[in-house]
Amino acid sequence: MRAVIFDFDSTIADSFSTVIGITFHLTRDVQLADIEQVKLLRDNGISLTQAIKQLNISKWRWPWLLQRGRSMMAKQIHQVPVFPGIEEVLRALSKEKYQLYIISSNSATNVEKFLLDKNLLPYFDHIYGGAGLFNKAKIIRRVLKAERLNNDSVIYIGDEVRDIVAAAQVGIDCIAVSWGYNSAKLLSQYSPWAVVESAKQLKKTVNEWGVVSGT
Repeated sequence: MRAVIFDFDSTIADSFSTVIGITFHLTRDVQLADIEQVKLLRDNGISLTQAIKQLNISKWRWPWLLQRGRSMMAKQIHQVPVFPGIEEVLRALSKEKYQLYIISSNSATNVEKFLLDKNLLPYFDHIYGGAGLFNKAKIIRRVLKAERLNNDSVIYIGDEVRDIVAAAQVGIDCIAVSWGYNSAKLLSQYSPWAVVESAKQLKKTVNEWGVVSGT
């Protein structure tokens, strides 16, 4: 049983600017007002969660901010585009009998609404939304257990260094995409199974992984 677990924001959904805009609205932090400045942070190896931590917001406010952010995203989700070529990747993987899942800190409702709007929902076996921002390995383990997936037959696809790290902690391979938060150069430093720069390359690489892993 072969499975691919996708990150959602900035991997499938081109939601980077929307997420930053919502975070700025909630925190009014000047350094988040300029998208280019945030991109500079990511190129310097600062993860999005690290950048958020640097805002010095009391921890007790995080649950409220996350809930409020998801609520605001619900009102804007229809404006978020899908990355070019992703639909073709999902269609091909589904045809090749891969089971497809999503893990996201966004709400499952928002993710499903987006996928339904883009005609992508039928490709996925299950959506795991509402994941926390700071322990992605924990939710990956939960998905593996719930879906009875063998580590050797699962690959994770994400756009951040923390995706690579979380997959390694769990013991599964990771393909990093360069069109999201972190740059290809930075992602490569954390030794994912591969770094890809286009949807076409992603499809080819997943198939190569399937051959090498023997699944």
